[in-house]
Amino acid sequence: MAVSGGPDSMALLEILYRLKDEFHWELFVAHYDHRLRKESGEEALFVYREARKRGLPFILGTTSVREYAKREGLGLEAAGRELRYRFFERVADRLAAEKIALAHQADDLAEEVLLRFIRGAGRRGLAGIPVKRGGKFIRPLLLASKEEVEKFLQEEAIPYVIDTSNEDPRFLRNRVRHLLIPFLEKHFHRKVKECLKRTALIVAEEEEFLGELAEEALKRHGTLLKEAFILSVKGLKKMPLALRRRVFLEALKVAGVPLFRIRLSHLEQLESLVEGRARSHIDLPRAFIARREPGRIVIKKASPFPKPYRLEIKGPGIYSLPDGRELVVELAPPKEAPQGAVIIDLQKIKGKLYVRSPLPGDRIRPPGFPGRRKLKKLFWERKLSHESRRLWPVIEFHGQIVGLPGFFTDEAFLASPEQEKALIIYLKDQRD
Repeated sequence: MAVSGGPDSMALLEILYRLKDEFHWELFVAHYDHRLRKESGEEALFVYREARKRGLPFILGTTSVREYAKREGLGLEAAGRELRYRFFERVADRLAAEKIALAHQADDLAEEVLLRFIRGAGRRGLAGIPVKRGGKFIRPLLLASKEEVEKFLQEEAIPYVIDTSNEDPRFLRNRVRHLLIPFLEKHFHRKVKECLKRTALIVAEEEEFLGELAEEALKRHGTLLKEAFILSVKGLKKMPLALRRRVFLEALKVAGVPLFRIRLSHLEQLESLVEGRARSHIDLPRAFIARREPGRIVIKKASPFPKPYRLEIKGPGIYSLPDGRELVVELAPPKEAPQGAVIIDLQKIKGKLYVRSPLPGDRIRPPGFPGRRKLKKLFWERKLSHESRRLWPVIEFHGQIVGLPGFFTDEAFLASPEQEKALIIYLKDQRD
């Protein structure tokens, strides 16, 4: 369980400790030190002593949240949350823990709903803090009020520490807690927190149903391939917008994108990829990208931009390409060439021949075609991935494209099938 040492987490610690024998639980206490206040070390020591008092293992995590926030361009609150949750997940994996208990209570839920409303959240955001999330995180106290928690601590004489940053008006959450909610209670509805909690629970139930629909749709129209998640554009276009946005979120989660960094603007950009208004890629949190490719949306970690290459073909042999593939160059009868090989009339090349990566504006004339076609269009029609298009080998002679291994030979250089010998160039896997 996550224990900060504050009132809510100490109530959670005591309650779970008292129930552990009845339910045969093995408990661990995890504490994360944000190192934002000078007293944080003393608070970590307090939690350690309380864990030892109950005979429970204690795990401490700490990072400079301020440095991380600066590096990632995040606010202190968002950076602390990200690092804290990541620490709890690592601890749970290492200990093979089934659940991670967090100490949010009903007042936290009301505050979160208001915060997300102010920031312009959608339905999912207005569901507030879920009772359970991601299969492991649970919040046993979420329906208990702050007053009930404080009464339990007082009656049982359970010690706790106070985080002074919870009073700092620089944080929006604190202004909602200490200014906005009291104002609403005084001037609009004295039970506004109860109303917000009720609204959040209703929306959460509806969101759970929408989430189940999204998971089913994801199984039909999504595929996890190595380190990328693929979504079918055709499948996405059949869905109502609300379901499509939820499918985006489920796909991002499977791909490994941290959802608490996803904003409505990201979902709108994904929508533009589906509708074809954007043809390039969009940047997502934590160095992920989403890219439109023929008939699909690909979500993956951004890879380093491939460096252009240009190699001289000095004669028959095998040439290693930057993407790890091999280019085979042979002198042989045209009839022996594998399908898709470049078959060059030796009489039409007198000089140096090169293999290089594609360049903007490259064109080639397919055999029997009345004009020249852009390589970009050909690659798109063949449904090549973005990375493949960047590195696909192009055979060049005196500034002209002679052929594309795996495609065809430019008509101006194509050898006749009756010729005794021709220069045959193909990718090694074409022969296989």
